[in-house]
Amino acid sequence: MDQLQIKDLEIFAYHGLFPSEKELGQKFVISASLSYDMTKTATELDLTASIHYGELCQQWTTWFQESTEDLIETVAYKLVERTFETYPLVQEIELELKKPWAPVHLPLDTCSVTIHRRKQRAFIALGSNMGDKQANLGKAIDNLRARGIHILKESSVLTTEPWGGVEQDSFANQVIEVETWLPAPVLLETLLAIESEMGRVREVHWGPRLIDLDLLFVEDQIVYTDNLILPHPYIAERLFVLEPLVEIAPHFIHPILKQPIRYLVDQLEQGNA
Repeated sequence: MDQLQIKDLEIFAYHGLFPSEKELGQKFVISASLSYDMTKTATELDLTASIHYGELCQQWTTWFQESTEDLIETVAYKLVERTFETYPLVQEIELELKKPWAPVHLPLDTCSVTIHRRKQRAFIALGSNMGDKQANLGKAIDNLRARGIHILKESSVLTTEPWGGVEQDSFANQVIEVETWLPAPVLLETLLAIESEMGRVREVHWGPRLIDLDLLFVEDQIVYTDNLILPHPYIAERLFVLEPLVEIAPHFIHPILKQPIRYLVDQLEQGNA
């Protein structure tokens, strides 16, 4: 993808763990690569499809100097976060933050941190069978937006019977497609945090729940850890997930089963017939 390169922007600021760094300040140096499609700008002179690098450098300087942080990792992360928020056309950022005057009493040219993030598409299943079910789904989506997660598509809300053998009320289920620069493990943590903030209590496995947010896919990633499995392991067994999913992404291919969602729906419906 096309890239805008900014190299060695110098900023004087007051970040650091030691009191002297916050009092006296020091020089920091930013270099970054921003990836986005420059076709419209290049061929149609469409400046709305581009980034004014002079304004961007001024924004970075303002953001950099408006607070004081202990760690340069925090500063770099916040710069990446605000750049994505301010410039939706940016798809990927690699940003290096150098600290040439670091308080290391040894021969040292500079020390630096580099943060690399790119936007990814993901699918999230939502469910609720307590209280105002549809309002719960809407509130969860609003909470995702408030955290900078862009909602691309929303399926219809379906009423489905509970799954897992526990007697309980019917569910309101929905699937959404989102775009986010958060890595998959962080996205999962964000979903769990929203569940907790909304008041979900995990008492009975597959039991009643105020809100349930399941991470189904993050592009074609295959992940198997103690805390995260991608794709979600029960997708092909759950019509209440497949039916809303096929509404918004019928041709998305399951990265393990190597079949589009519409085929998985057909196979499960035939098996249940």
